[in-house]
Amino acid sequence: MDGIVLLKEDHKTVEKLFKQFEKAGDGAQAEKRKIADQVIEELTTHTWIEEKIFYPAAREADPDTKDDVLESVEEHHVVLWMLSELK
Repeated sequence: MDGIVLLKEDHKTVEKLFKQFEKAGDGAQAEKRKIADQVIEELTTHTWIEEKIFYPAAREADPDTKDDVLESVEEHHVVLWMLSELK
């Protein structure tokens, strides 16, 4: 499978999980915790793949992407910090 397709599918998976979380309602704490754990796992893995594989390949293929990649890495740091708060 193409790496970009895989990353896009990851985005769709996380979006679906967020929708499930919203639909779960206020009284479904155990279900929400399970969904939150899935989101944490998905985003942690996704972030690692982007930072270790995708971004270096993008920078190598087109050095002009450097600023975009740096911005994305900064966004990842914020996301990972927020995920650590959810744990």
